[in-house]
Amino acid sequence: MQWNLDKIRFLYPPDDFTGSFTNEKMQARHKALQDQKIKEILTQLESAANPLQAMRVLNPREHIQFLLNNIETFKQQQCLEKAVLWLYYQKNTPFAAAGDFNTWKFLLNECDADRLYQEGSPFPFEKVTAYRGSATGIRKGLSWTVSREKAAWILDRWEDKELGGGTVFALEITRADILVYIEDEMKQEVILLPEVAETAQVRAITSL
Repeated sequence: MQWNLDKIRFLYPPDDFTGSFTNEKMQARHKALQDQKIKEILTQLESAANPLQAMRVLNPREHIQFLLNNIETFKQQQCLEKAVLWLYYQKNTPFAAAGDFNTWKFLLNECDADRLYQEGSPFPFEKVTAYRGSATGIRKGLSWTVSREKAAWILDRWEDKELGGGTVFALEITRADILVYIEDEMKQEVILLPEVAETAQVRAITSL
């Protein structure tokens, strides 16, 4: 398949050496190796059966750009929701946010709400308290946990602010407030609707 590769960087160190060689022969060999590596990447991209497979050919730092470039293809093949969740949970947790909030907001809003919800587990609560934390005190966040045990562990770990402790926040939520609920052996987490994340009246807590 053909993909939109605008703004995609194919090589990163050690494949991409940004310095220069004093020996012209070494420089030429390095350039030839780079060209061969790029050719291999392009071949893998061309043979990829779907956009998820193609995205994973690239360096992880290029995944979001590839998704943005090819978002309509992801939609057409009904894998946008799976891709967005997979990328989001590579680095984001209720106690460590990564990436640009507005980028995640855009991607989540582009997802089909029903299909995104179905990627997770049924939300088992009528109303529940959710928790998130920030080392820098930022209240706004998409990821929250409904696990009191995890919240208690973070509260204990962050108790001493002089040792780099952050702030834990709490918020009451219902099914109407979330996009997806993820429950497995490692997590009981929700991703809030971006508009809820931006406007919810959260409270800082020091104990449960």
